[in-house]
Amino acid sequence: MAIFKIKNQKLVPLKEIRFDLEKHIQKITEENLENIFGLEFVASEFNLENFWIDTLAFDPENKAFVVIEYKKRKDISIMDQGQTYLNLILDHKAEVLLEYNERKNKNLQRKDISWEHTKVIFIAPNFTPYQKRALHPKLPFELWEVKRYEDNLIIYNQIQPLILERTGKPAPSLIGRAGKEIKVNTVEDIINKCSSFQKEAIRAVEEVVFELGDDIKEVAGKKSITFRTRKPFMQILFYGKTQQNFITIYFNEGYKIKDYKKLLKSKGKIGKSMKIYSLEQIQEIRDYIKQAYENSLK
Repeated sequence: MAIFKIKNQKLVPLKEIRFDLEKHIQKITEENLENIFGLEFVASEFNLENFWIDTLAFDPENKAFVVIEYKKRKDISIMDQGQTYLNLILDHKAEVLLEYNERKNKNLQRKDISWEHTKVIFIAPNFTPYQKRALHPKLPFELWEVKRYEDNLIIYNQIQPLILERTGKPAPSLIGRAGKEIKVNTVEDIINKCSSFQKEAIRAVEEVVFELGDDIKEVAGKKSITFRTRKPFMQILFYGKTQQNFITIYFNEGYKIKDYKKLLKSKGKIGKSMKIYSLEQIQEIRDYIKQAYENSLK
């Protein structure tokens, strides 16, 4: 991807500056985990069974641990390496949780953690076509390419799976404890369980959201769909069964929204929500969604 800057009304290509060491990528990533991924830093070079996890992180939104590995060798299979790290975390829940509690001065218990949402993020300047083809929407692995350019510009770009779930091809199977415990929920999984109205409403919300910017990511939860930039700003929530005649829109920082139409109900001190029973209501809150998105960028 070519990156340009404007100089005297001309586009001048920025020169890519290669990282001398993978440690440089690790250091800058760890110091900016919240801004890049919305994650909490836990530990560097965390040891389990003589395996060294480059970065151990925690996802506060999903209450799950995340392993970050900085790729040093292009001949390594992400399936093999990823499954190794997943099984290490699941086989050593007590040690992982103790590390988090001691470093963060918390008192979380095993039941507080969504172990089924444990995932592995691989970060490297480049990935091979073989590694990219190994991605699948139902696997708990992410690939992120990082590039550094002159003028102190750094770009993190997530590689999307080449194999889409709708092709009907089954996901590769995880082995060991990961195969039994890990569950990857996709947006399509949720939509497929919804009523006809809910499906229409979700698509209408997506249309409004994604026209706001190309930096928005849509993430599936157990019974929710989250829209986020560097932090979540809006969710579609499903209470009880998904087969209902409404959806619930929840604004994570709803207290910042100017509710001039008096449509929102408080949900705690920060969040606000409203139930959607018609597609017309979605158009009515277009400005609310825009406010939520813009607030997430500040």
